[in-house]
Amino acid sequence: MNDSETDSQSINALIVFRENGETDNLFVPILCDAIRMAGVNVRCSQKEFWESDTTYDIIHFQWPEEVVGWTCEDPDIIRRLKERIDFFRSRGAHFIYTRHNIRPHYANDIISRAYDIIESESDIVVHMGHYSQTEFIQKYPDSRNVIIPHHIYQYTYKEDISIERARQYLNLPQEAFIVTAFGKFRNREEIRMVAGAFSKWDEKNKLLLAPRFYPFSRHNKYGRNILKRWASRIGYYLAMPLLNRMFNLQAGANDELIDNCDLPYYMAASDIILIQRKDVLNSANIPLAFLFHKVAVGPDMGNMGELLNSTGNPTFCPDNKDDIIRALKEARQLAVWGKGEVNYTYAMENMSLKKIGKMYVEIYRNLSNRL
Repeated sequence: MNDSETDSQSINALIVFRENGETDNLFVPILCDAIRMAGVNVRCSQKEFWESDTTYDIIHFQWPEEVVGWTCEDPDIIRRLKERIDFFRSRGAHFIYTRHNIRPHYANDIISRAYDIIESESDIVVHMGHYSQTEFIQKYPDSRNVIIPHHIYQYTYKEDISIERARQYLNLPQEAFIVTAFGKFRNREEIRMVAGAFSKWDEKNKLLLAPRFYPFSRHNKYGRNILKRWASRIGYYLAMPLLNRMFNLQAGANDELIDNCDLPYYMAASDIILIQRKDVLNSANIPLAFLFHKVAVGPDMGNMGELLNSTGNPTFCPDNKDDIIRALKEARQLAVWGKGEVNYTYAMENMSLKKIGKMYVEIYRNLSNRL
C-alpha cells in the first residue's frame, strides 16, 4: 500500500445528504460509493451535520437545499448553519461544495441565503464544467475552484437491454423514431419549447416519450381548492389520452416518479435523448444518455451546452423553434452514424466512477494535509 492510499484511508468525510435513500436523483449515493471504493471513510447524512459532535476531516456539501430543507421557511436556520460550520471548522474540518445549480430552482430568501453561506464558506468549490467555474469566480474572485465532470451511473441500472425488448416492455411501437425527454417538466416554458418544436418537426413515425410531461394529476394535490382539483383530474383522465393521440406523444403526469427499475427501459427504448431544460446548469440526463449509447441533444447553455459541444452532440437555442428542429434532425443523423457508441466510449474514459471517485479523493487528501 502506497502513502497516498494510507492517507486516504485515514480521512473521515461527511457528505451532507439524506441517508434514507429516498431520492429519485442517485448522484450522491453513487458518488459516495465511488469515494468509498477509492479508500475514504465517507458517510452520507444530513442529520449527522446538524446533531453530531463527531470530528470530520472533510464536510462535503451538495445541494444547499439538502442541508436546510427544500421548503425551509425558518429564518433561524441561517444562524444555526453558520454556527455548525464554525463548530466543525474549529475541530479542523475542511469544506467542499459541489455546485449543481447557480441558484435554487424554487427559491425563497432563506434558501438563497443558505446558498450564499455555503458558497462563501467552502474551502474548495467543485464545478462540472468551465462555464460554472468562470461564472462563480466573477462572484468570488478569491475562491479555490476545481473541475470534476459529472459521473456516469455505472453499476446502477441494467445496461444490456435491447431497443426491441425495451419497447416491448413499455408497449411502444417498434418502428417509431423515439425522442425521449426524461425527468419532470418543471414549467410551461419547458412544455411549450418541446411540444412546439416536436409538433412542427416533419419526421415520419416520430414519437415523443416524456413520462413526466403534463401538469395534471390524479392525486389530491390542490387540497381544498375543488375547482383546481377537478380540473387537474379531468386533464389527467381525458385531456392526456387525447393530446397523446393528436401529437404523437407517449407522455404522463409530471408528479409521477419513474421507478429506477424502469428507467433503463426508457433509455434503451430511445433513439435520441432530448434535454428539455431552459435555465439550469447541469443535467444528469447527458451522462445517462452516454451510458446507454445514445445521442443527446440539448440547449446551448451552462455546463450542459459545454459538454454537448465538446463531445460533438447537437445543441440549440431554446427560444428558437427552428433551431431545435435543426438540432433534432442532426441528432437523428448522428444516431444513424453510430454517435451513441462514441459517446459511450467518451463517458467510460472521462466520466467513470473509478476516475471521478479518485478525483474527489485527491481533493479530500490535499485539503486534509493542509496545515
